[in-house]
Parts: sequence; C-alpha cells; structure tokens
Amino acid sequence: MSIIFARVDERLIHGQVATAWLRKYPVNRVIVVDDASAKDPMQTMLLQMAVSGTVKCDVTTLEAAPEVIARHAKSKIFLCAKAPAVFLELLRRGVEIPHINIGGIYAKEGRKQYYSTIFLDEQTKQDILALGDYPCKVEFRTVPQNTEVDIIKELREAK
Repeated sequence: MSIIFARVDERLIHGQVATAWLRKYPVNRVIVVDDASAKDPMQTMLLQMAVSGTVKCDVTTLEAAPEVIARHAKSKIFLCAKAPAVFLELLRRGVEIPHINIGGIYAKEGRKQYYSTIFLDEQTKQDILALGDYPCKVEFRTVPQNTEVDIIKELREAK
C-alpha cells in the first residue's frame, strides 16, 4: 500500500490541508475515514470539493477503509480522520501507515490542553500512546513548516 501520510484533524479536510499539507506530501488521492461523513452525501461532496485539482478524494467508513485503501494501492495516499482511534484500528487490521500527524483535536469539555491545537481526554491520549506499538512515526505539528514533535514521548513524560 502506498499511504504516504496520515493526519488526525477533527475538521478533516480544510484550507490548511488543501494548501499546505497536500503540497508538502504530493499525493494523488485523499481517503477520508469517517463514518458520519461517509453516510452523509452532502458532507461527502463538500470534502471531495475541498480537494481540488488532480487529487481524487474518497470518503469511507472505518469498516470499508481497508478495502478502499487496498483498491487504490498504486496511488499515493493521504489518509485523514477525526481521531487517532481510527488509525489505531486500521493498524490493528494490518493497514501499513508509515507516518501519522496529530494535528487538530480541539477543546471540548473533559479534555485537557497539551499543545495549541491538541486537547485530549484520557481515552484519546491512550489511543495516541498505543500508536507507538506499531512501526510508524507519530508526531504533532499544526502545519508542515513546524518542527515535528514526538508526541508519544512527550505524552509519556507528562504522566
């Protein structure tokens, strides 16, 4: 499989992804893994419109994601999901994800701030830490120009 990069951002695809991340990681397909968006034709259409030019966009459920990813194995893929638990489940199912960026998990009741755009409850924190059990780089950055932060190392030290 040719997943180049994966990003956790509760906003999924937005201007920053389209203008910064997709330029940094030249891919030809974005796969959004989000059950709610996949079941909402309007949301699916909006996400597909946000990825313009020569980049194709698929919006899929978590259940169907391994098959969708495999179907596009010859593509250069950028994965996008709202939560690290999605990538954790894909890794458990044998999907190889070499690089995961934790970029945007925003303020909500019950979450503690760790970085400017990272607010975690205990379960989400544990999901990020569990990503460290797999052979993939896991880092925090808001934009590609920022220095990568080893979020797993920092979360372990913050205990």
